[in-house]
Amino acid sequence: MDMRWDDLRYLLSVARQGSLAGAARELRVDATTVGRRLAALEKALGTRLVLRGSRTLGLTEDAEAVVARAREMEDSLRLLHDSVSDEAKAEGTVRLAATEYLAQALLAAHLGELHARHPGLNLELVVGTDVVDLQRGDADLALRLIPPRGDALVVRKVGEIAFAMYASRGYLRRRGAPRPGDFREHTVLVYRMALTSGEESEELKRVTAGGRRLLQSNSTAVLREAAAAGLGVALLPCLSGERDARLTRVGAGVLAKRPLWLTFHKDLQRSPRVRAVSDWVAEVCRREKAGLAGTQAASR
Repeated sequence: MDMRWDDLRYLLSVARQGSLAGAARELRVDATTVGRRLAALEKALGTRLVLRGSRTLGLTEDAEAVVARAREMEDSLRLLHDSVSDEAKAEGTVRLAATEYLAQALLAAHLGELHARHPGLNLELVVGTDVVDLQRGDADLALRLIPPRGDALVVRKVGEIAFAMYASRGYLRRRGAPRPGDFREHTVLVYRMALTSGEESEELKRVTAGGRRLLQSNSTAVLREAAAAGLGVALLPCLSGERDARLTRVGAGVLAKRPLWLTFHKDLQRSPRVRAVSDWVAEVCRREKAGLAGTQAASR
């Protein structure tokens, strides 16, 4: 197999940008070069990697697997570079914006690893649901379900997060478990602002049809505590619901899955401190993949 790492860089760029033109701009080459390097990689691997449309490129299943491994390699190379280069020491303050449950359930438990790896780094977690303006400098990075928009931003998908319905055992003993799509005898606890859109929003309405909306909140912690108190069935991220011993998932499947995006300004992509945090977040998301996707119960 005559495969070169440099060709994988072109595939990664296409995966990030979604088109030959976008990858060409990111890599500062022409689109013809990107197409030629992709063709060389497909020949070396013996499989088709991209589905060419009129304006965008789609990735085949084989390509998704290659991209996942290539990202791991890319992250490892960056970490190696940081560890051996005196000029690339990650020092100073980095402001990372994240929603409450991502900061609490995903990032907080792994902070020790980040500081052990980069003792000169100070992480400032900006927690909340408000969209931060990265182009204005409100934060250095943002971990969000909806990526901020802007030509000057680098947007990177780092995982998927699943949502399901949860209730306390006491509530289920008193009221019984709701049947799929029939919440007429139940109270539901949901997000004040629409968590989902389009088909996912319609699915949420269908699944909870007939239920009384006792509480709406933009706080995962509030919804989780209300469910644990036996007030109703709550829509929660699986990462949060599975780790609470007071709660039981209602139904076997997940209600919705949303991509998880890590975003930062292009001017910061060569900053050792920002790159160190970016790589750490991607590594944590990769490690917690099963918990985020709701396919594996988290340790309690």
